[in-house]
Amino acid sequence: MVALAVTFGFMTAVGIVCHVDMTVGPLLWLPACLLFFPLWTMLQIVSGRQGDAPRDALDEWEIQQRNSARSIGLTVTQLLTLLPAMYLIFVGALDADHSNVPYAAGLLVVTALMVGGCTPAMILGWTRPDPEPDDLAPDDLAS
Repeated sequence: MVALAVTFGFMTAVGIVCHVDMTVGPLLWLPACLLFFPLWTMLQIVSGRQGDAPRDALDEWEIQQRNSARSIGLTVTQLLTLLPAMYLIFVGALDADHSNVPYAAGLLVVTALMVGGCTPAMILGWTRPDPEPDDLAPDDLAS
């Protein structure tokens, strides 16, 4: 999860670089995505995809955990998306040439949405208890 947070920080930095330099900035987005997708897949596996599992697949305790994590994820999404929106409002109000602003803000919005979308799985993966040794198969204990 730390690697995913670092990737999100890198994506945010790419959005900021795009405000200044449209030659290098967009090229940096590709490595950020190449880092994100495998990490996101691993996170989904670790969390058991509980964050987006259908209600019938979960018991009451798991539903409560999922709903709580989703609520936090929505709050994170709203707050983080507010930042690029304010960036667009304030920078767009200036009278200078802002040809890079829409692209940079778009990357920041996409990053905010990705952070918010991953937040429930990150919370569930972080708070999920480790399996009890008695629950593991004998083959699992040997490795």
